[in-house]
Amino acid sequence: MVEAAIGLILAGVGVWAFWSLVRMLQGIGRPRPVPEPSADGMETEIVRPEGQIADDGIVYMFADRFVQQAPRRALGSLPRDRAFDLTSGIELDTRDFAQQLVYATFIDLYTKSLLRFKLVPRDASFMPPFPNKSWALHLQQLERFPTSPLCDSLNVAFEMIYKQRLKKKQASDGDDSPDDVWVSLEDVLETALKAMRQEMSFWERGCIYSDLRNYVGIGLTAQGYLLASPQDTWLDRIRRKPPVPNPVALEEHDLKGDTERLLKRIEAFRTRFGSASASADPGWPTGDVDPALLQPQCPLEDLPLDDCLRVSIYEALISIRQLEPSGEAGV
Repeated sequence: MVEAAIGLILAGVGVWAFWSLVRMLQGIGRPRPVPEPSADGMETEIVRPEGQIADDGIVYMFADRFVQQAPRRALGSLPRDRAFDLTSGIELDTRDFAQQLVYATFIDLYTKSLLRFKLVPRDASFMPPFPNKSWALHLQQLERFPTSPLCDSLNVAFEMIYKQRLKKKQASDGDDSPDDVWVSLEDVLETALKAMRQEMSFWERGCIYSDLRNYVGIGLTAQGYLLASPQDTWLDRIRRKPPVPNPVALEEHDLKGDTERLLKRIEAFRTRFGSASASADPGWPTGDVDPALLQPQCPLEDLPLDDCLRVSIYEALISIRQLEPSGEAGV
């Protein structure tokens, strides 16, 4: 009788502990609701945002307008790398979140004549995704980019790459070449990621997808567009609660209007430089990609630029992620 009672008690404790663990894991990474103004008349600290918000910040703050929702999570995926919309709490696809941040930034820099694109032939890389492209997208920085979280890291990346090339040329007494100013998109993203991780703590780092996203969030928090969640305990740091929108920024800045204007600029870019089939598929290029784009028989300059940009960002993110550890990649 005593043994049965003890067994029932232990079973009850086990069920309670299991349920508590499940509830905790479900809440990991979910954003807190936007704080409401104080109702008791008590004054709260007002944080006013500084500077202008760029396109990467708009995509971050209103991600559900740009990013696909998350598919069913794979067994063993890391909760701390999950992505959520800040206001609705909807879980979003982490890879697509990173892609949309980079994509919106590159469109903005290109339309402002700060960045040029060029397609060059290349051999197969034998790295996912497959089939491999027979060309690569290269970038040239025409002027220093305006300040924003992603633009700042891209400025550092181009500067580091150009300095490394200059040192090698001086060491070998090589001649200048027109190709010296062109850098592959993957090299730019990889170098920018290294620069970002130099400024991020261990608790802020994860895989390339979450690092690109978190770096933008850190920058927006520093500007005052977001408010940091409290990290009072070691468990809070592990759970890495995302920041929340600053109500003052939402009231004083037309951020929703900026979101609509950015969506229109992206649509105009796709209409001008993209193919109809790719523009009509919101999940492209995760599905089937036309072989005529990946291994074209026509001159490379005849390929649709928007399709080339999107599939190149997708391929670069996938390739870099494949080289990272399967667990935490914060090194």
